[in-house]
Amino acid sequence: MIQLKKLFLGVGVSLFTITLTSCDPQKRIAKDYNYFQRGVDSVPKIEFIEYKFVENDLITIQVIAGSLRQEDALLFNQANQSTAISSTAGTSTGIALPSSAQTSSPTYQIDMQGYIEMVKIGKIKAAGLTKQELADLIKIKLADEIVKPLIIVKLAQFKVNVLGEVKRPGVVSFRTDKASILDAIAEAGDLTDYGKREDILLMRQIAGKYETFKIDLRNTTFINSPAFQVQQNDIIYVGANINKLKTLNVNPNFQRDYSLALTTISTLFLVFNILVLTKGKF
Repeated sequence: MIQLKKLFLGVGVSLFTITLTSCDPQKRIAKDYNYFQRGVDSVPKIEFIEYKFVENDLITIQVIAGSLRQEDALLFNQANQSTAISSTAGTSTGIALPSSAQTSSPTYQIDMQGYIEMVKIGKIKAAGLTKQELADLIKIKLADEIVKPLIIVKLAQFKVNVLGEVKRPGVVSFRTDKASILDAIAEAGDLTDYGKREDILLMRQIAGKYETFKIDLRNTTFINSPAFQVQQNDIIYVGANINKLKTLNVNPNFQRDYSLALTTISTLFLVFNILVLTKGKF
């Protein structure tokens, strides 16, 4: 009988302690909202990998002659105006877009087979290559046309979709092809108070199929994840936390009332066990 009473007392004390800890608002807020709570002292060196072009990417290609005869490169720095109709219709031709859609250099859209098409050169496989690899390939093909050509290849558009509990959901664009998930979230205005810090979903299309990654912003180990460096057309979704219940016509005081009731029950249970155990000694 004494053993049973001790067991009840131990359970009561444990339950009471857990209840008090769970009701600490400061600890709860820190757990729910603060980033980088763990692993800050062991953050690894961040190294971005070179981006490889994929189908539908928009790229710019500038050709500079290695001599004073820059007119030799002029032909390759002009968009093919004959493609204006097909380009504005939204088809992926792989040929330079018209001047209305370009900046200082002609813009090419990689077609669904992974090719672009340049004047006098013809089709070039661009998908799967980095900027430098494509530039080197074009340089080889222009060796008979231009003296020591300098090729500058850039990604014209790099975008990521950020959805869910962020302040500015939508498409986020970058001027560089090297960006992290933190950059994307920052461009979207950061998470709202309703966003789950511990449950960020990233969807990425790889070889025609979507792969998913989970990110916990409270633990810096996510920097080692393949999802840390975002890729073209990634989808980032921030789910809603329990505080979202306030906006869904659910009693906003439910958690507070539940905690209060649990605390009261635990206290009564503890007092009851103490009385029973004390009574048993006399």
